[in-house]
Order: sequence, then C-alpha cells, then structure tokens
Amino acid sequence: MGITFHGPSPWPHITRAIRTRGPRHGAIAYLGEDAPTLLPLRAGDVLVVNASRAAVRAHATSPAALAHYVDAGVRVLSSPNLHANVIVTDRRAVIGSANASHSSTIADEAVVITEDPDIVAAVRKFIDGIEEITEVDQVFLDNATAIWQIGRAVPLPGIGGRNRAEPDFLPTPVTRMFLWHITDYQPGAAEEHERAAHTSRHRTSAGPAATYQLEWFRIDTPGGRGQLQRGDVLLQVTADNEWLYPPAVVDSDPIAIPHTRRAVAYQLRTRMDLEPIAVTDAEVWLADVGHPNPRLRTDHRIVSASLRAAVLRLWNL
Repeated sequence: MGITFHGPSPWPHITRAIRTRGPRHGAIAYLGEDAPTLLPLRAGDVLVVNASRAAVRAHATSPAALAHYVDAGVRVLSSPNLHANVIVTDRRAVIGSANASHSSTIADEAVVITEDPDIVAAVRKFIDGIEEITEVDQVFLDNATAIWQIGRAVPLPGIGGRNRAEPDFLPTPVTRMFLWHITDYQPGAAEEHERAAHTSRHRTSAGPAATYQLEWFRIDTPGGRGQLQRGDVLLQVTADNEWLYPPAVVDSDPIAIPHTRRAVAYQLRTRMDLEPIAVTDAEVWLADVGHPNPRLRTDHRIVSASLRAAVLRLWNL
C-alpha cells in the first residue's frame, strides 16, 4: 500500500498514475485547452468540472476541452461550486492542488498519490456526492462557447462558505417572470436537423446525479409578448391547462430557427428534481394565500412581486 508526494511539478506523475484499466472518476475544477494531454480520459470515465459562466468567461475552463471529453465518450458534469482537484482509479487516488491547465504545469503545485483503499473509496464517494450538477451536453457546449467568445476575463469569486459562485438556481431577485402555454407543433426537416445536432448523448448512471439540465424552448411569434432575456423565469402550462411545470431560467439569447420567418429558440435551465403541479391544485393554493385570480390559464407576464413569490413557493423556492 504505497503513498507518494509529488511537487512542485506533479503532472507527469498524475498522468502516469491514472493510465490504468477500468473507469476513472475525476473532480478537476478548471480545464485549460491542453487538459486532454494532461488528463487522458476515455469512454466510461466521469469528469466533474467547474464550467460555470464565471469560469468560462474568465477562460479558466475551456469549452474546447469539454467538447474533447464529450466526444471521447466521457461523462462530463459541471458544478459551479467545485474547487477541489482529485482523481480516483480502481486502486489509486490523486489528491492535490493541480488544475488541468498549462498554467498549472508552470506553477508550484503539489499532490499526494495513494493506494490506501479507504482513501480511494472516500475520494470516489466525494466525487459521486458532489451536488448542484449539470450535464455537459451539446446544448451546454454551445452556450459555453458563446460565453467564451465574449473574451472578457472576469474575477472568479471565492468558492466555499456562504460566498458561492452561483448560490441558487434562480436569479436574485426574480424581477421578470412569464407564464406561457406549451404549443404543439410539427417541426419541419430543417428544424429536426437543428434539434438533432443539439441532442445530448445517452449517459450512463455513473457519477453524481445531474441536478440541472438545459432544454430548448421555441417561440413562433417572439414579439407577441415581448422578448425574453437571459435570467427571465418561465413557467410553462400544458395546452389543456392541466399541468403547471416548475420554473425554468432563460439561459441564452434568442437563437433563430433556420427556414422560418420569425421563430426563435431559447435554452432553458431546469431543475430535474422538481415535478409539475396540477393547475387546479395550484389555483386553490394560491387563492388560499391571497391570490384568487393568478391567471394560470392565460399567457402573460407576472408583474406582481407578491404573486411571483407565491408561485415560487409552490415548489418551496
């Protein structure tokens, strides 16, 4: 049962230590564009990174590196609160300060590599237990690439304690909320191609469970009720007024749909642990707390701050 310390240039030792059979699980906060050379992962491996908007805009995590791993069949997940750097194989654990980036190779870094089975098990448990997780799929990559191309570095907030990079799913405060009925439509060939190009691959159940996902939302007449903006909160209602879906947050600018006159799509960030609520049940509860006419059966912008707060409380948000 070996344990070794490596510094100040540990990356050759890390790369060698993880070249083993069997799945590797890693939690590496930031990835440079050269991460795949330092951290050679393959199909079946799991990688948790910090690919938050702040990290991507600061060029701390590269969408190109994320895309390389996704294309290789690695299950890639993003957690905005991640600041750890650990890797685990079937019999080794790597614990240290090194991000997978060129800057890490020229900095004074340090890691411990151990074969202690208790530590190996503890590191794997830590990685599988990371919370606030979003699956990195093609929709996520498109959004990250757009953020990266802004090209303006921003400070990375300290992570941990109460000062977290993205402390909640919803913007604070919620000032723009819309209720919108889901419209059934038959997509044409061009749109089917566009949607297929952004369809996420099937993922295994290995690694932490994704808490968030990105979805597409189409609007055929975007000017009808005003333009949606990043950070807007959207509640969707089924066309038969039976179900009210949990809040989603607009996470992109409008994306024109090819070969349509005005239709656009948005990326919505949704929480996978929230369930739809029957519209009738929601109306009864809202009436009980002082909102007898919440207009859940009509598309509109919810202007009342108290009604916005009451609607969010339907899901304890």
